[in-house]
Formats: sequence, structure tokens, C-alpha cells
Amino acid sequence: MSRFIFVAMMLAVTVAGCNRFPDNGLQIAANIPPDEGGCGFSADAEVRLPRGLYDIAYPRDYVIAPLLQSYLVANSLEFQAEQNNLQVDNYEITILLPDDTVPVLPGGLPNPNRVDTSAVLPATTGASISQAVGVALGIPASYKDALRAIEAETGFSSIILSIRAGGTTFGGFSQRSAPFRWPVNICEGCLGVVCETADELDDSCLKGQDTWPYCAVVIPPTDP
Repeated sequence: MSRFIFVAMMLAVTVAGCNRFPDNGLQIAANIPPDEGGCGFSADAEVRLPRGLYDIAYPRDYVIAPLLQSYLVANSLEFQAEQNNLQVDNYEITILLPDDTVPVLPGGLPNPNRVDTSAVLPATTGASISQAVGVALGIPASYKDALRAIEAETGFSSIILSIRAGGTTFGGFSQRSAPFRWPVNICEGCLGVVCETADELDDSCLKGQDTWPYCAVVIPPTDP
């Protein structure tokens, strides 16, 4: 082998090595519950729900807020801007049954389903981890009849959302996380409460899901 060919091969290996990202450069670490007001999400949140709860009696979508983590190390140079900042812009969500089978949903509803999100994770430095929350539509309200059919046919009152985040680095490299499994109990009317006035409830933007109640019945005022 000539010296020229050997040097050229070594150069190619070096360039490829510089552009190789780890397989786990992007991952989902948790699903973040809303803050106390029920409308916002923060990557610094300390509370973690062990599983979700979706009341399909209420006419709302089921919203997810995955905590995204990037392990891509900063590689900016004096003559090159940072290439490892990561823009996460989609989730691939597959509905699974508790036995890990993938149900065929009625009405031709897609499963897996691809949904949009938007979050930017800066490149990390040292041993740090970059985090951000990417809010998205986990289960559209249009899937409620399909969820009812799943329970009627299988007897399962829960599902698993297998969620994979996807995005692109500022340098143009695609990233796709390993699946994050989020179990969701399905109920109909279980989060309803009885109130004298609607003002008694917390002002949540996500009524009918997880631990946030809505007012199923308002007791009318009685005449003195």
C-alpha cells in the first residue's frame, strides 16, 4: 500500500470519527406533570408521575410533556459555530397493549402516529446533561372511540405509549431516541367531581387527565 493511500485512509477515519455521535445522544427521561397552576411545564420540576390517567368522558386531547436529555458534547471552534445543539421537532408514538402487542385501531387511525413538538437542547460541556421539555399531543381526542373499542375487545383498561423523540443537530445529523414507555390508565368519568360552583376547581389547562380534576356535575344553588 502506497504511503499516499495510507494517509488518505487515516484522514477518512479521523473525519468519520469526529462526526460520529453516540447512539444515546438523545433520550426521554420522564413525562413531566404540569405545575401547580396546571398550565406550564419546567425541566426543573421535581415531581414525577409514575403513570398517566386519561378520562375519555371529557372532550380533550391527552397531552404529554417528555423531559428530553441530550448528551451531545459541544464542538464549536474558532472558525466553526456550535454544531451539536439539537432541535427536537417530532415524536413517533405507538399505542401498545399491556402485553406489548400493537393493536390495529378502527377507522384507519395511524399507529404509530407522528406528532410535532419543539424544543432546543444546547450541546453539553464536561459531564453536564442538557435538558428541555417538549410538549406534544400524546393521544388525540379523535382516538377516544378506538380506546373504548380496545377495552371492549381485550378487557384492558390501560395502554402504553411507546414514545421516540426525533430531531436534528445544527450540524445536520439526525437523532432518534430509544423508546420511552409511558403507561396510561383509561377511564370514563373517573376524574369527575361534584361542585357547587365551577370556581371551586384549580385553574388547570389539562382538565380530564392525570391528577387534575374537572367539574362533572355542578350542584345548583338551593332556594333559602
